[in-house]
Amino acid sequence: MRALLQTVEKVIDHDVNLLLLGESGSGKDFLAEAIHACGGRRQNPFIRIDCASIPVELFESELFGFEKGTFTDAHARKLGKLELVKGGTIYFDDIASLAPALQAKLLRAIQEKRFTRLGSNQTVALDGRVISSSSVPAEELVNELRRDLFYRINVVTFTIPPLRERRDDIPQLARSFLARRKSAIDRVAMGMLVEHDWPGNVRELRNVIDRAVLVEESDVLTPSSLPTLTSDFVAAATSHRWTLDELEMRYIRDVLRQTKSNYSRAAQILGINRKTLLEKRRKYGIE
Repeated sequence: MRALLQTVEKVIDHDVNLLLLGESGSGKDFLAEAIHACGGRRQNPFIRIDCASIPVELFESELFGFEKGTFTDAHARKLGKLELVKGGTIYFDDIASLAPALQAKLLRAIQEKRFTRLGSNQTVALDGRVISSSSVPAEELVNELRRDLFYRINVVTFTIPPLRERRDDIPQLARSFLARRKSAIDRVAMGMLVEHDWPGNVRELRNVIDRAVLVEESDVLTPSSLPTLTSDFVAAATSHRWTLDELEMRYIRDVLRQTKSNYSRAAQILGINRKTLLEKRRKYGIE
């Protein structure tokens, strides 16, 4: 993520088209908004277009706008999203879902930096940075879109790694979500979060924490607060009625085994420092 953000910093003030790739829930929308908020266009609008949710028959009028009298219900001129952006950023979310006929029209507008309202002969300048996103990998997206549109929107491409490939981020993300609700989490529950694969990525993590905070009566989340993540390890602890010391000892052993005795990594997962980890290893006789 640091490498990705360093590259973002290099292009943030250059008006090149950006393509954001990554699994659903990995943070594409957040990154698009952050690029806008930190760039030179931040004083102007950020307009998001959900390509999957706008009906095909309405997409052109939403994108380009129309003149009064263009069709039956056109009682007044309407400005389209491409005109309303006015020097800001226009973000095409899930661009792979765009119908082929609409792809051609969007390509022309992006390529020529101008478009025409429906029912008008007057061209309007497109003044805005274009950011697009897709959950489809680049090698598949090139077949989902017109090739000329694909190469036009991905001058620079950023691929956000899934959460399971950046587990070091999980404790920080979890604590950030919890801080907004003035809640905390114990070490065992945090370990469960770190070890979960998160197929829904950051969005799933946030939803799990929000749900846990709502149902948990105390201010500290425990394994019982995370029923959907309860592992065989926790189930075994419950069925064998382990004491807290025994649970802690077994959990530390398990974390050390999974990290191959990387004490810094293990301490991070456990939410303690290396000195405390050493003290606990001595206490429980863990080599």
